[in-house]
Amino acid sequence: MGTAVVTTGIAFIADQGLGYSGTQNLTLALALGAVYIPAAYFSGPAISRAIKRTAHSRIRITTKRVLVGIMVLLTLVAQGPLIASVYFPERTEVAIWIMGIVFMSATGVQWPIIHAYLSGGRSGKPMRSAIGKFNITWATALVLSFWSMAPLLESHPFLIVSILGGIHLIIACLVMRLSDEPAVHIHDQTVEEHEPHPPVYVPLLTVFRMMLIASYVILSVMTPLLPSIETKLGLPELWWTPVASTWLVVRIVFFALFERWHGWHGHWWVPWVGMSALVIGFAIAMIAPMMGTSGLETLNTAGLLTLIAGLSLAGVGIAITYYGALYYAMAVGGSDVDSGGKHEAFIGVGYTLGPLCGLIGGALYQGGAGVIAVTSVVVLGMVGAAIFKAFKHSKSQ
Repeated sequence: MGTAVVTTGIAFIADQGLGYSGTQNLTLALALGAVYIPAAYFSGPAISRAIKRTAHSRIRITTKRVLVGIMVLLTLVAQGPLIASVYFPERTEVAIWIMGIVFMSATGVQWPIIHAYLSGGRSGKPMRSAIGKFNITWATALVLSFWSMAPLLESHPFLIVSILGGIHLIIACLVMRLSDEPAVHIHDQTVEEHEPHPPVYVPLLTVFRMMLIASYVILSVMTPLLPSIETKLGLPELWWTPVASTWLVVRIVFFALFERWHGWHGHWWVPWVGMSALVIGFAIAMIAPMMGTSGLETLNTAGLLTLIAGLSLAGVGIAITYYGALYYAMAVGGSDVDSGGKHEAFIGVGYTLGPLCGLIGGALYQGGAGVIAVTSVVVLGMVGAAIFKAFKHSKSQ
């Protein structure tokens, strides 16, 4: 839910609450991505050191306590924009930026911890099933959040963030049920429930990580621009987030497919299909305002259908690249927070490069063409690096 409201949905809140343009939303997204990378990458080592140093102290730090602390922090910081909008209206923009930066930093630590609890004590089929259910759960929460935001978005955008804070406080109570530390990851068992990963998983992890960065480059370019695109299509504000959730809904479907069907494991065609769907879907979504007759007063039906088609195809690509990258990271890396931190840090790189591509593309050429061109160059470079890695691996076999 937090990902829906802040990481993915803050562009809609900033558009309605602050009147942000596409360029301003990209700038905000760039700042949020930049703080996410170090928070995710260094969370594992930092938590490990804190646990060791306080092992014999009266106030002992555990992974669970860190996670509870994050929930409480997010509860408090989420109240800032609403309080500012009521009592200090001129400071509302500052409050949004502070909330976003703190939120992204905290969740950069949070997600690696969650990944560690998810994969700890599991490998093989049990881990595949757990990751599948996990992906379906959080992806469904995003869709519910996007639809729940719709009635409040036009008149009470900052109330959405405040409600999100209350949800985190409830989650803190649920987190208390976890063990103090994640279970140890199983690598060397030979029984079916604890099977070791095949050798091909290692190069596939490298390729999927490159694809993961590329996918989040596209996602973090596309998301901040969606309010502007939907405005150009003449879509009423009430339908902004439901239409934008198209790719989220499609992602759930493919998460469910990958959870039930395990025939994709260990195959090289999977990342290429995912990346192709994502790039093509992104391009289609970006050119949607050019289709049909655009106008702020009348709905551009042809453009809206084009946008939905593009978002749907992008959702297929995002599902494949995310699921594959997380699965191979957990299968190869293990259940320590550091493994999940690297996975999230790669996402953070995409969060940062994406808005940068959008800003550069928009500066070079007004409209979607410049954004598509710059983003495509960056994404194709990453895909090329992934192809090189795959070719190098095939030569060594």
